[in-house]
Amino acid sequence: MEKLFLLSDTFKSRQIPHFRRSLYQQIQWDSRLYNAVLGPRGVGKTTLLLQRLNELNLPSNQALFIDLGDIYFTENRLIDTALAFAEQGGKYLFIDEVHRYGFQSWATEIKTIYDALGDRLKLIFTGSSQTQILMRQADLSRRGVFYTMHGFSFREFLQVHLDIVLPTISLDTLTQAHDDYLSDNREEIEKMHHGHFKDYLNFGYYPLYLDDPTAFRVQLNRMVQTVLEMDIPYFLDTPNLKVFQLSKLLQAVATSAPFKPNFSKLSERIGLRRQLVEEYLIALERAKLIHLVPAESKGIASLSKPEKIYLDNPNLIYALSPDTPNLGTVRETFFINQVKPLTERLELVPPHLSIPKKGDFTIEYQERRQVFEVGGPNKESKQIGTKADHFTVVDSLRVAGRQRIPLWMFGLLN
Repeated sequence: MEKLFLLSDTFKSRQIPHFRRSLYQQIQWDSRLYNAVLGPRGVGKTTLLLQRLNELNLPSNQALFIDLGDIYFTENRLIDTALAFAEQGGKYLFIDEVHRYGFQSWATEIKTIYDALGDRLKLIFTGSSQTQILMRQADLSRRGVFYTMHGFSFREFLQVHLDIVLPTISLDTLTQAHDDYLSDNREEIEKMHHGHFKDYLNFGYYPLYLDDPTAFRVQLNRMVQTVLEMDIPYFLDTPNLKVFQLSKLLQAVATSAPFKPNFSKLSERIGLRRQLVEEYLIALERAKLIHLVPAESKGIASLSKPEKIYLDNPNLIYALSPDTPNLGTVRETFFINQVKPLTERLELVPPHLSIPKKGDFTIEYQERRQVFEVGGPNKESKQIGTKADHFTVVDSLRVAGRQRIPLWMFGLLN
């Protein structure tokens, strides 16, 4: 245990950003249940744990941080570590990157630890976006609360990079009273210009940029490759997974998005059976590299293949596209990326994002149906009409009219 205490102290002594993500305030840190923070690589899950560790300000024999990717856990089991830690008076166990555990039994072991020590030891762990699959298999979900962590929203980017502090906005306020929001926060909004939004689209989603701005693209490409080579093969229940074909599939999306998938043509282009193409696309979405957006439909038809495929966020477009990205694609990708977290919230019927016959996107929630058309500064509402629940989303700092909403304001939802 002494080695782990020393390693934990080393992590604790790191220079940790003072800025706390909005998720930090949502987590019930002292809950009787365990807390799981899931999300893609590079969005700041480790930083979140270390911020909480530093806030507790307890010695390592009471609050311990461990990384399951450390070589220590190639020969030592998580469950033995937890039992020994509890016997020495441990109270908080922070477990980082459970999906890297060499024994591949972390879910079962966490369940055992919780059942045996749940009244003495608080567990908080992080894992990849696909970790939830194994959580279900081990029946972990009813023992804890899991949270999804995304990259920076545009609102968070403004606060971190420019010290522009804006409150979050609800979807209702955004669609019904965004002019009031702009007026109420005029002083802070006047500090920003459209160039800041362009910066966010280029590099603002991943906190990686804070570490070394000059190496951001290299780091992002390396991170994507790690997800393809290590994370997805671990979670995808497909024998003999072909990482090269998986990479080709992602590249096909990067060079063509958004597009309506033709699985037969993709199968020929990538050199994979059609069924594998479908499985690989689902895996890429679970890894938060792409979005599979369904067509607006009712009943069983909504479970059919996606209507369009997008990359997960604009940063990936600029990093993976070999040519200058299409601005229309960048705008639509931003819209999806900022709205999608709403659809993942723990609500009985969370908002649903889809693609209508007329317009770019539909959001359905609370028995409402709203249609959005996304475009440049001169975008008009000709395609979708002027009904009260139809909105034109315009790439401009400010626009006139209740049914014309600045695109960047969707970055204030989270």
